[in-house]
Amino acid sequence: MTERPGDTRTPAPGAPEAPRRKVLLVDLPAVRVRRPRDLLELVMSALGIGVVLLLAVYAHATAIGVTEDVQSAAALVLRQILLLPVTVLEGVVTFFLPLFVVAMQLVRRRWRSVLEALAAAVVAWSLTTAAVWLLDSYGPSALSVGLTITSEGDSVIAMNPLVAALAALLTAMGPRDRRPSVRWSWNLLWVVLALTVIRGALTLPGAVVTVLLGRLVGLAGRLLVGVFNERAEGIDLVQGLRRAGLDAVRVVRLDPPEGGDVRAWTVTTSSPIGYTEHLAENEILGEDPDAGWPVTTRASDTIVPDVLTDPQAVVHAAASPGGVNLDPVSAHRVYSVWDTAGRRWYVTMLDGDRQVVGYLSSLWSRMRVRGLRRRRSGSLRDAADRAALLAYAVERAGVNTPPLVGMAEARDSMIMVTAHIAGARRLSDLTEEEVSDELLDEVWDQLRTAHAAGLAHLDLTANAVLVGSEGDVYLLDWENGEIASTELSRRLDLAQMLAITATKVGEERALASASRCLGSDQLASIAPLLQPVILAPHTRAAAGKPRELLNSLRAQLVDQHPDADVEPINLARFSVRTVVMVTIAVVAIWLLLGTLNFEQVLDATRNANPWWLGLCFGLGLLTYVGSAMGLVAFSPERVGLWRTTLVQVAAGVVSLVAPAGVGPAALNLRYLVKQRIATPLAVATVALVQVSQFVTTVALLAVIALVTGSAGTLSVPSGAVTGVGIVAVLIVVVVLAVPPARSWLWHKLGPTLTQVWPRVLWVVGSPSRLLMGLGGNVIMTLGYVASFGAALAAFGYSLPVTTLSITYLTSNTVGAAVPSPGGIGPVEAALTGGLTVAGIPAGVAFSAALVFRVLTFWLRVPLGWAALRHLQRHGAL
Repeated sequence: MTERPGDTRTPAPGAPEAPRRKVLLVDLPAVRVRRPRDLLELVMSALGIGVVLLLAVYAHATAIGVTEDVQSAAALVLRQILLLPVTVLEGVVTFFLPLFVVAMQLVRRRWRSVLEALAAAVVAWSLTTAAVWLLDSYGPSALSVGLTITSEGDSVIAMNPLVAALAALLTAMGPRDRRPSVRWSWNLLWVVLALTVIRGALTLPGAVVTVLLGRLVGLAGRLLVGVFNERAEGIDLVQGLRRAGLDAVRVVRLDPPEGGDVRAWTVTTSSPIGYTEHLAENEILGEDPDAGWPVTTRASDTIVPDVLTDPQAVVHAAASPGGVNLDPVSAHRVYSVWDTAGRRWYVTMLDGDRQVVGYLSSLWSRMRVRGLRRRRSGSLRDAADRAALLAYAVERAGVNTPPLVGMAEARDSMIMVTAHIAGARRLSDLTEEEVSDELLDEVWDQLRTAHAAGLAHLDLTANAVLVGSEGDVYLLDWENGEIASTELSRRLDLAQMLAITATKVGEERALASASRCLGSDQLASIAPLLQPVILAPHTRAAAGKPRELLNSLRAQLVDQHPDADVEPINLARFSVRTVVMVTIAVVAIWLLLGTLNFEQVLDATRNANPWWLGLCFGLGLLTYVGSAMGLVAFSPERVGLWRTTLVQVAAGVVSLVAPAGVGPAALNLRYLVKQRIATPLAVATVALVQVSQFVTTVALLAVIALVTGSAGTLSVPSGAVTGVGIVAVLIVVVVLAVPPARSWLWHKLGPTLTQVWPRVLWVVGSPSRLLMGLGGNVIMTLGYVASFGAALAAFGYSLPVTTLSITYLTSNTVGAAVPSPGGIGPVEAALTGGLTVAGIPAGVAFSAALVFRVLTFWLRVPLGWAALRHLQRHGAL
């Protein structure tokens, strides 16, 4: 049999008894833990109660209908037949079952668990009783009616405090997957509740709310005082290490918290080494009646405190530069283990109570970043299997990584043994002077080797790069990686590695190393992915100002590859700012809808004039031509008006996934770059188009006011207009008078003005371009205003031209300021509010705004999709 290097296993069946060892264990004492899973389940229980109560209020008929359907499934005669056995079963569940569960815990001598469970039951019973009294005395009838049954001619709230107490008791006793008595008790409880609902003694919402209330109390108690952890510790840890193939003599915890109460023990054991079916005479194979899995116990295995060893000194020596230390943010326990031959190993412990953290982290990454295909296993064993598969795949691909040499399961933990790299340090611990150019090149070579085998890391940080004493580079922490990865995943790795090396040695050396090791196409493909969202928290913290670093790297890549497509890819699904602004928009729309008279809306919609609606759609199409004229006029190179118009049509699709105004600008930028216009020049052109549209809009408002007679008289404006004008003037004066405010304004507007000003001088030197650009802006603005007026006229209402223009332009600007995709929601709300302020009835205002958005936004999406496909087929986008 060929042995792997470092394999310490002995042949299994029929092998002689394993040698008896005294093992020095330096670890934290076993403590009660607060499981993240309990917090997640508590939140879900609270949300479940809220959802059921909302259904009881707003879907009362549905809830009652479901209850009646359940009850009708058993006819009256059948319910009478079931009355006696159901009553007997209820008595068993409510009286004998709690006694059985408590007795099982007392047999296990878990006195504290019993007291905590009983306390949770009392709290749940009291809370449910108080809830029933409050609902019966002060609760709104809309809520109470969904939880009420008729008993002996009286209406009572169908929430049984005893059921809530039992649910709290079972929850506090522990997870059902590791407690057979708890699991069977839950099954019986649900059966009894179902039969009780059929019998008419409970409503379906009442039964669900009662159980969830008990669950909430039990989970809150577990979070408050903690639970006994099921991790492999003490003797279980040492036995698990021997099962994984290590004949250990010293086991040292490497990741204790600062100031942790580290202690030393002497564990004496003769448990088997390796996986074997051979049992010694003093081994007893039995089954834990409460844990639910086979266990092997040895009467001779002992653990006693070691009073002669200084635990802190042992931990310090184990974490010295002679061996790498664990990343301090890791969720896993890590140990150093020395065997009888003096060899050192690293052991990672995957604990079940921390598994939900990794699952939620992976889920959050997939929600936050587009394109990731991470699959996070729901169970501990699946997670360990996935980590092992990736470890073997990485080693097989020829990537330098500490090999995985053993695995074992012990209680609620998976033990993973990897080789120790003597004298190695993480890249994050090296100084800039210690990182040579040869070392940087070796880092890139190892990553390229992994990519050549289709492997992607996806979590690259400076802590994931290990540097040996001879300068060898190892890549660690592959557990979240991909096998048969996508091109996007590999490009993400390249972007992360460039950011890591730039943070460590500076941008110039990092780019030089990347240029030496990567092809020009690979290097250019990194630029669109240089975004903060791809960086791990450790890298963002090390960079200090990650956005500035990534922008600088992208600019230098653009200079090196001017013809490459470096437009940033939209990777971030959302940001905190987007969530806040969308929440504000939803609240505003909710408040707006609450004030509308929907009967008035329906009446107004039925009476809409179809000819005005057709004119509204046609005038909206005219805006495409005006927008294209502006881009054609200000473009430094000749571009066709027809193709540019198609680009504006295609922007209707992009607007669905980008904030209002941002999507068209981004598409125009890409279009100009595809026309072989340098990126900085294309950015300046798009900025000039936007600035000119703003200036034209303001000037057009002033001209309309003069022509229609709304200005030029000596009449005093209204109080509201005067107040707004005074506030605007004061704001301008304050901003210009206060130096910090003036500096902030210049910081915001300066870059745009710096880009735009040279283009302005160039356009002014060509009157024909200036006239065409301004004319296009006028056509676009008037087209939208006229289309908005036609939508309003379709409902039999009209406004003066000045009022209509101010209402549309102001409301559209305010709505577009909220960064929702396409301005969906905020724009409609702002237009409705503007028309209402202008004197249009609320129902008509909402109908006109909605019809206007349908005709000038939603109906144009299919046209945009067709234009986008056409332009992509012809290489224009």
